[in-house]
Amino acid sequence: MNERTASYSFIAKGASAELLDMGGGRALKLFHDNVPDEMIVREADASVHAGACGVPTAVAIGRQSRDGRRGIVYPRLEGATLMDWIRRNPMRAGWALDQMVELHATMHRARGGALRSLKQVLATDIAYGPAPDALQRAAITYLEALPDDDVLTHGDFHLGNVMMTPQGMMVIDWSKAAAGHPAADAVRSEMLMQFGIGPTDRVTNLWRDWAAWRLRKCYRKTSAVSVRGMDQWRPVVALAWLRARDAGRTPAFLHYLDKALRRSGIGSLRPR
Repeated sequence: MNERTASYSFIAKGASAELLDMGGGRALKLFHDNVPDEMIVREADASVHAGACGVPTAVAIGRQSRDGRRGIVYPRLEGATLMDWIRRNPMRAGWALDQMVELHATMHRARGGALRSLKQVLATDIAYGPAPDALQRAAITYLEALPDDDVLTHGDFHLGNVMMTPQGMMVIDWSKAAAGHPAADAVRSEMLMQFGIGPTDRVTNLWRDWAAWRLRKCYRKTSAVSVRGMDQWRPVVALAWLRARDAGRTPAFLHYLDKALRRSGIGSLRPR
């Protein structure tokens, strides 16, 4: 359906889309022209699947275009992202992070259904990334030998994709969803907390390091994933992130990645 309506009001804007208030308790997520159709379809379908599995989320109502741009209609969520909520309630940051991890662990009790394979996503990102060919081959061989699973993984679970609403925390933006191992998704969340887009001043970096440690600690207590399980997945999840990484703290991230690669026996980004 195509609709040209000047009455929609702006709510927010992100890297891939902007959010408009349609009225009637609905919001239109309107994607930028460079976003592939496949990603839009995947986001809508994954939100429906997650909602059917009992994950607290905004379930897509349908697809709609406006002024030639593609979009998804969602129920409008009242509240703020967890990132904004923590900024306003810094003394409750630890509690909020623990609740976020509990939500993540609950999500990982659901099956991935017909979603794409997370292992295949990681293998593709490694193969098309900037690492040397020999390191790519070693990493993909290592990845193929890791224990697999088919739980619902989000792929982009960070403070900006969790909403604090009157009904509690809710997950948004399922565009990177896949079926795979929960440890891989937990590692990705750790990386986003520590090295994702955002301020990189000294004080913020200290907070981000602490928050990533808190996520790891709480996730291991809340879920069945072990320290070893997260350590096993860390090198390949981090190497895959190199393909299209847009983030701060690059030297610190490369050190984190190289340490994980060496510990796993895959190799190193730095020639000896």
